[in-house]
Amino acid sequence: MHEGDGCDVVSREIGEEELQKFYCRITKQLMGKEHGHDVIDSLQRLHLIMAGSKEDLSALSSLLLRSLEGRPAGILSHLHTLPLLNTIITYCPESITEDHVTLLSKRLVDWLRYASVQQGGVASSGGFFTGPRIRQPGPVVELDGCVCGDFFTVLCVSQAFSDDQWMNLYSFSLLRHWLITYHNVTDGNNSTDADDRSEVDGSVVSMVSATSSSSRLLPPKERLREKSFQYCQRLIEQSDRKALKRTDTELQKACLVEAVRILDGVCVEDAGCVYRAFPCVKSLFGRLNSDLSCSRVLLPIAQFYLNHGETAAVDSECVWRCVFGVLPAECFNDPYLAHETLSFIRANQLQLHSSVPLYTHYFPSLLKFLAWDSPGLVSDYVDVLPSLVTAGTAVELLHSLLDLPCLTAALTLQLRYTHTHTLSVLHDLLMEAADWSRVIQSAQSVPVLLHVYFNTVTTVSDERLLAQLVLVLLERSSLLLNIPKYTAEIHRVFSHHLLKLCKLHPSLVVDQSRELLEFAGTTTNIHSKEDLYTHVVWVLGEYLSVSFDSRCSVDLVTSCFEALEAVLFEITSSGSPSPRVVTSLLSALAKLASRSHDLIPRVSLFLSKLRSGAVSWCGSEEDVVAVVTRGEELWSLLKLPSVALSVLTPPSLATSPRWHRDANATLPPRLRTLTGLTDTR
Repeated sequence: MHEGDGCDVVSREIGEEELQKFYCRITKQLMGKEHGHDVIDSLQRLHLIMAGSKEDLSALSSLLLRSLEGRPAGILSHLHTLPLLNTIITYCPESITEDHVTLLSKRLVDWLRYASVQQGGVASSGGFFTGPRIRQPGPVVELDGCVCGDFFTVLCVSQAFSDDQWMNLYSFSLLRHWLITYHNVTDGNNSTDADDRSEVDGSVVSMVSATSSSSRLLPPKERLREKSFQYCQRLIEQSDRKALKRTDTELQKACLVEAVRILDGVCVEDAGCVYRAFPCVKSLFGRLNSDLSCSRVLLPIAQFYLNHGETAAVDSECVWRCVFGVLPAECFNDPYLAHETLSFIRANQLQLHSSVPLYTHYFPSLLKFLAWDSPGLVSDYVDVLPSLVTAGTAVELLHSLLDLPCLTAALTLQLRYTHTHTLSVLHDLLMEAADWSRVIQSAQSVPVLLHVYFNTVTTVSDERLLAQLVLVLLERSSLLLNIPKYTAEIHRVFSHHLLKLCKLHPSLVVDQSRELLEFAGTTTNIHSKEDLYTHVVWVLGEYLSVSFDSRCSVDLVTSCFEALEAVLFEITSSGSPSPRVVTSLLSALAKLASRSHDLIPRVSLFLSKLRSGAVSWCGSEEDVVAVVTRGEELWSLLKLPSVALSVLTPPSLATSPRWHRDANATLPPRLRTLTGLTDTR
């Protein structure tokens, strides 16, 4: 309950006894002959209580529904009763019985289809949404000013509305929710009976609707379904009229959204209605698909096509081209459209994959929503992205994710400048955009989505495609928009997933050995991409072995050793290399040498120099300790070649649990023990 006056609102918990008294009072009020302001006040209070209580609602539902019968004098309370019933339906649909469904269906039919087409006799303070339109009482009119020639709907205009016209509006506002609820009530309480009658009911509805106006012969639920169908068709016809006021144009769009959704629900319940509804919906799409201001209506139309296109045997590609291609590309800065589109995809992912073959190919347009509003949409894309990853889209999608900040900058510039005359100007503008908050936020979302991407791509790709992705990682590590912290974060993601890919498919290292060695042999990569570089060195030392791939020849091991050896000599003879890089190279060289014993003297020579203190290139005492300790461990281990091979390259049967896990920084304590055993000093 909420009490107070002015702006002071106090919330308090209602006790069981007080709630029981309130319930008894409102029950007596609803059973009375007249419903005054005290009843309205009680209903409003009950509406607040409903959010916190779901008990004992079936009896209350019966009372509320009975209060809707008869008596025009009770119309004021009806306006408060319907929202309350809607709340009960939302919080406790099980409290609605079959008798409730029948009773409310009858009343909704009357309010929807048989409201007066004459203006009300009491002056209105503004109609549904706007002020008075005509000077003298008379017939209601359409939004274009023409006299209403058919039954009353929410798109009719009047200076003052009668009670039944107000109920028409209220009924339409809860119609879709009610149709869903009574469908579930029928399924839950009378599923067997409903299955037995479904085919007959659908045939009867279609036959009666198509042959005459004798829908009164139908049962109440089926009759409501038919009147709902007619009401929505009437709204679609009215929406084609040119409204005299701009606000009414927005009202037309809102009513179209609801009308198409109701038609969709009706067709889900009765497949016989699909053939009657499709010409109307198809015509509506043809009228709206080129009007970007009507984008909000196109998603319900897309849902209708997705649910019923196969039944009606229609070509839906033009719909998907519009919804997934044109709209995101042209309306990327519309937050409502972005939210609705992603909600549509999340709700229909499986059906889209099976019914829309080209769905995944629309990802370049769909990513524009993310590029424009990354903070607000990244959680949606975490759910949506896996549905876009296929063997056919994986490579291009990876490039698109890495270029997301560039796309954000380009979209921002698109709204600022209409023409870019040269490519150099575009590049200058993109550099200018690197510190824009929208671009930075876009960049922050990329690592999250890359993790989702890689976790998904391994489930849908073969080794050939994964080999392509390894090349993309190496190539794109140098081609990223220069945003603070962005490049380093992407390199960390690349490093993490390079290890996972190679562990999952060790043969990738042999397949891409030339490119990996080229990357590892380029010393400039050490300074700009240290994290990724050390991981590339690690996978070369770890997986270039016949234990993982029989194609790994002695020549390949030797060429890899020589390339890494040259890098090690170069960086230690000039400058101050990172101890992490040095120890990674030392470990990789030791592993390779253990597989080709002719190489052991070469690496042992360098390790012995380390033991003698030839580490002037180390920048600090701490670095000296780290490098010398690693050198001693490896030198001692290589003195026993057979032991070195079993430790540094364990047999496949011994890889789980692993005897040796190199974390690129230290060797495990087991090797330290071996060092102590073999050191003669």
